[in-house]
Amino acid sequence: MKVLAYKEKSQLNAAMETRTPSNLSLSLRNLLLTEITSDILEEGPHVKELANKIRAEDTFHTLRKREAYRRVTGVDAGSQIIPLASRRYAVIGAMAYSLNDGCRYFLAPESISQPYRYSRDRFPSTVNLRREAKLYETATRFLEDKGCPELLLIDGPLAFSNMWSNAGREEDRRRLIEAVKGLLKKCRRLGVVAAGVVKRPSARYMIHCLGLQDETDLSDSFLMLHALEPGQRTDIFSPRTAMRMASRGSGFMDAVGEPIYSFYARLTGEWSIPPIRIDLPAYCLSEIDDVADYCYSTSLYNGVPLAIVKADEGVKVTRRFIHDVYSEIVTRVGREMGEVSQLAPYWGEGEWMGA
Repeated sequence: MKVLAYKEKSQLNAAMETRTPSNLSLSLRNLLLTEITSDILEEGPHVKELANKIRAEDTFHTLRKREAYRRVTGVDAGSQIIPLASRRYAVIGAMAYSLNDGCRYFLAPESISQPYRYSRDRFPSTVNLRREAKLYETATRFLEDKGCPELLLIDGPLAFSNMWSNAGREEDRRRLIEAVKGLLKKCRRLGVVAAGVVKRPSARYMIHCLGLQDETDLSDSFLMLHALEPGQRTDIFSPRTAMRMASRGSGFMDAVGEPIYSFYARLTGEWSIPPIRIDLPAYCLSEIDDVADYCYSTSLYNGVPLAIVKADEGVKVTRRFIHDVYSEIVTRVGREMGEVSQLAPYWGEGEWMGA
């Protein structure tokens, strides 16, 4: 069975270039309409074949609308980059939201700034690493300061791919590793069930575990959208084992220490929302059914458990929010200095920043 690889579009593009359309938007529309439709029509039978193969080789479990936990806390983090002409700024925050009493808990937010003379690619990676570290640090401090929920849902992974091994600076990577290790150690000691909820997984862990890596370049989540029925989950698998089968090593996972196991769950029948991945540490494996059923029962919005939705609402740093704060900064600097040219935004960012 052939591998689905990138296909050359030269013949199609050449045919379109022979015309002389007067409207660029129409030309782009026609190109996308033709290419995407042709790709889907060509790949569709193979996707169905793979979905059938996955159903035959894996064990699927039916989820129930059952809430085995009363005290549940969701934790999420948010960030936003503010590109001024002088340098880039970023703000980072994280919040724990307790469903049973509506408690909102957060640590002091962080800011980062970097002149443009440094690598432009490294700044977003630095922000991502620090945001994720802030997430796990906030969860740990919540357990220390506010008591123990029965279930702690983290909006993020507990199994990290090697993408994180090359991101940002060593000190930021180390901070993230220590934050995850600290949280898992705390949860184990306190008897708290911890689960990482990955809403937009792009990994191919299960593909490798099932030995299908040579038959497709698609992600686990996309194929599970076609293999799973709404209200079903896969059996558990080991991301660490999958990484080793892919001959990519598992350095970042090994650094975290605690063995992590995962499953995919389709929590909504909406065709446009692929299944989520849920990561559990080894000491929580006896809770798989309870965790899966709870997530399914409370996934009332876009296939995401309610605790995660509430934490996300409280921590989201929107562009509109940054727009309003930037406007306040312009007013304050204008009042203090008499002119605001030092607040000039990076080219092309002026409109959303209110400049």
